[in-house]
Amino acid sequence: MVDRDYMLKKGAGPSAPKVFLDQTIVPALINAAGAVEGVLERVAVRVRRMPVAALAAAVGTGTLVTLLAVPRRD
Repeated sequence: MVDRDYMLKKGAGPSAPKVFLDQTIVPALINAAGAVEGVLERVAVRVRRMPVAALAAAVGTGTLVTLLAVPRRD
């Protein structure tokens, strides 16, 4: 629970991990998502199919690669 003492001791501004997350990790993830979107759009234009079909093919391929790469536990 946040009480009065905590609020008095709390420093100004966000913590260092939050700043790192907000300024480094989140922008990198957004740039990666934009790059994937651009690639999928180019693939959809090249094969003259709907972008949804390109996305479905990419997700299916990624799932297949993941299933084949992960070792089985027998």
